[in-house]
Amino acid sequence: MVSDRNGTRATARATPGGEEPEKRRAILHAAVRVFAEKGYHGCRIADVAKQAGVAYGLVYHYFQNKEELLERVFAEQWTIFITALRAVSEGPGTAPEQLAGVCRFAIDVFRTAPAAVRVLLLEVARTPDAFRAGSTRQTFEEAVAIVAGIVARGRERGEIRADADPMVSAAGLLGALELTLTGMVMGLLGGPSDEEIERVKKGIVDLVLSGVTHR
Repeated sequence: MVSDRNGTRATARATPGGEEPEKRRAILHAAVRVFAEKGYHGCRIADVAKQAGVAYGLVYHYFQNKEELLERVFAEQWTIFITALRAVSEGPGTAPEQLAGVCRFAIDVFRTAPAAVRVLLLEVARTPDAFRAGSTRQTFEEAVAIVAGIVARGRERGEIRADADPMVSAAGLLGALELTLTGMVMGLLGGPSDEEIERVKKGIVDLVLSGVTHR
């Protein structure tokens, strides 16, 4: 059940052809672009509707208000990230190779979806703690646990230094990625060219691996 702009309650029902779920996805993707361009506080639901090419009232058919829309954007993007982390963790390669894969994936996301990265990094910081905790705390903890698992398995196999604390290493890696991506979003680490992105990618991989491996 969701509220329309007049405060009445409506149920979002999928059509047999899946048309409404497709429109819901279009609204979410439009919200990412609008939030990235205007900021959460600077945009209106009408801006999202226009970007998505749907009627203003249809946004309220799926989302109660702008806060819920932003929360769903957070949830969707974190789900993508967590899924990718699991794929790397459960895939082939040594622990250092998997940690490098996590770093490369995160930097490549900026190459393919810079608007989503901008929203996740900049808008989360501007959102009240009570709201933010409900949308990202659990997924952040899951991300740390997945990376810590890679480090722990690497220690057991002798691929990671025995004194590398899995949780601290995982938090440090994710923190380094967050600040690196923030620097890229703000233009502090060069332009968005493939050459610059590869330079940043190599730098963050070397930094992370030098802290946990024997080299």
